[in-house]
Amino acid sequence: MKKISRLFLIITAAALTGCSDKNTDSEPVVVSSKTADPESITFSWQETYENKIKEFKSSEQYTENSAFDIFDVTGEGTPELIISADSEPTSKCLIYSYDTDSLAEIGEAGNCGTFTYCPETNIIRDEYHGNGFVLGKILEYSNGSFSPVLSYSDNSESASMGAEIYHEVDGINLSLTDYEKALEPYADTLSIDVGRRFTMGDSAINYGIRFSESWKAVLNSDHKKLCREKLNEKLAEIQESGADAGFDLCDLNGDKIPELIISDSSAPEATCSVYYFSQGELAAMEGTYGAHGVFSLDTEKFVFFADTETDKKYWSIANSAFSAADYKESDSIAVIGRKYNMSESGISAVFK
Repeated sequence: MKKISRLFLIITAAALTGCSDKNTDSEPVVVSSKTADPESITFSWQETYENKIKEFKSSEQYTENSAFDIFDVTGEGTPELIISADSEPTSKCLIYSYDTDSLAEIGEAGNCGTFTYCPETNIIRDEYHGNGFVLGKILEYSNGSFSPVLSYSDNSESASMGAEIYHEVDGINLSLTDYEKALEPYADTLSIDVGRRFTMGDSAINYGIRFSESWKAVLNSDHKKLCREKLNEKLAEIQESGADAGFDLCDLNGDKIPELIISDSSAPEATCSVYYFSQGELAAMEGTYGAHGVFSLDTEKFVFFADTETDKKYWSIANSAFSAADYKESDSIAVIGRKYNMSESGISAVFK
């Protein structure tokens, strides 16, 4: 069975106790401990995507702020490679798809190096927010590429500055009512920010290529059942609150078995809860972690951290002797917590 070491939070001189088994009055479920090694699970796209990332790192576009993501944004079942050259306001993402040993650029989207993908409607919402205005496009994938099906702009937030207000869809100025009606099919849909999940250090590339998409195959049916039950329990809680909760799978201590990460929401104060497999249960680690519903994981050193409203906090469950004072961040960082939407379809897609 998996054993989690003690967790140490290093912000002050005090250390925290890390994990405790969940108490229950009933007998624990007999759960098979067998899981697959994530690196034994292979996909045809892996080598091609890895070579493309390394090729990009050798190009003039590459900076120390470049990042990438691997996510199915076409809805066809094979994840796309998304490369984000920078996080500057005008920086877009390049989207590549894989098909029978070939790589094709199928579009670009986003600002600040990211874009918004809506899994339930299978569209990309590409928005730029300026000082009092928004410019946006809705992109759909068809015939091998992404193309806009609707464009819009609005400067309602400039009213206090005395600007002439407009609400445009496809270049036509509409009343606010008609503008909102035109965008209604794309509003209030669950979404995921895509583009900058992994930095381009060697360890992060390896993690993104060989681990992040393998967790669904790593866990056995018993583990998946425990995850489904926990997520459905959380889903029932958040459906009343309306929070945009999310979840993720990630190995926080290097034992090649993922933890289940549940993100409360994307609000600045939102944190993540961490669950691990222990003695036939999905047990909760003490405390909550992160900010904006995510935290960063150093995939080389297995330290995770977040910039909170008051300070930067560090945690480790891989090294009981961890000290923030001695820690030097590597170039291999993954953003963890919100890869999947907390919804019936999001849960089913991961834990069938």
